[in-house]
Amino acid sequence: MKSLLFVSLALIAHLGAAQRPPSFTRIPFSKDISFIRFDSTQAAQSTVIEYPTFLVVIELPLIEAGGNRSTDLEEDIPKAESYLAYLEREYRKPVSYVLSSHWHLHSLSGITPFFKKRAKLIAAKSNWAYSLNHGLMKPAAASAFTQQVITLTRDTTLLSHTRNPIDVLFLDETYSFKPTQDYLFFYLPASQTLHASCMCALFTTDFAQQPRFVYSDRVSDMEKAIASRQLSVNHFIKLSAEYDATANAFRSVAFNRAYFAAFKQHGMPMHQVVKHYSVCPLEKLKTKRDSILHHLVGQRVSPGVVNATVYACLRDKEFGKAVEWAQLLNLYHAGDTNYIDTLGEACYQAGDYALANYYSQLLSRLDAKAFPDALRVWAQNKANAVH
Repeated sequence: MKSLLFVSLALIAHLGAAQRPPSFTRIPFSKDISFIRFDSTQAAQSTVIEYPTFLVVIELPLIEAGGNRSTDLEEDIPKAESYLAYLEREYRKPVSYVLSSHWHLHSLSGITPFFKKRAKLIAAKSNWAYSLNHGLMKPAAASAFTQQVITLTRDTTLLSHTRNPIDVLFLDETYSFKPTQDYLFFYLPASQTLHASCMCALFTTDFAQQPRFVYSDRVSDMEKAIASRQLSVNHFIKLSAEYDATANAFRSVAFNRAYFAAFKQHGMPMHQVVKHYSVCPLEKLKTKRDSILHHLVGQRVSPGVVNATVYACLRDKEFGKAVEWAQLLNLYHAGDTNYIDTLGEACYQAGDYALANYYSQLLSRLDAKAFPDALRVWAQNKANAVH
């Protein structure tokens, strides 16, 4: 009887925990701007701008998924409803606008309850179309909210009559390093703040301890957007906060202009480093593999740089070099399914379908959820590259 009672109490506790509503933490940034952290994502944060009678929300990171999930999105709606209820309690004001930088789900998955509360969505036209074509909501539901969707194909300004207007910057095909076809930045001229979300690929580093490092090319695109529009930027905001293990806390998602300048001074954009590696002759890759591997280890080169080198070779149709670099990558950083995926795709592009099929089956055994049919994905990628 005692053990049965214990099991019953444990089950009740478990059900209570499972039904516990999500929690939110408000982190003030300025008088009008706050970051809201969700316990369902922790690192990814929503940005709220407060106006006298309404709110503007930038990004809805209710889940961690980026571009890796595109169906069954109804399960995100309860989290969005909880977030909306939190905002109503915290601010006592309605949400008038939701701003989405791109179609990845950490930007947009919880939009439905906001529509039902009459909020308008600001999104790039191509991103909204992609979202609807990949299961964001059922067509009938989407049609009911058509008047609340403002899709953009160029720069525009929102709320120009307020003390805190928002310049929406449209990044088109001339920007090479975006995660989606088109992308939106949100610039707040009153505070000279640029909300670049995932494109703000800055990270915290001690320049004295790490005087040289490689940074994402997304930073290069961000710099290009600033320079082309002659913006003065004092603050940069990104989507996801870094976790500080020493302090057992998440760092701020905001960086200032001085840090950005130092970051650029000490760092080197990835495309420059990748170009250095990708021009290595095929014969050297074959005959000097051990020495190249020793170089990667000795210089502590990021595996991401080698991975990018593989895809640079694929874009240049240097398939033999792509396979050699992919093999080096898997020696250098063995066991990572993402890099096995890279090797499989390189083999497929090179025409070695037997090896590609082997790696596709291996990935399915290692992680069937993430790689249910890698071969099909590689075939589609190749088809897209041809067209």
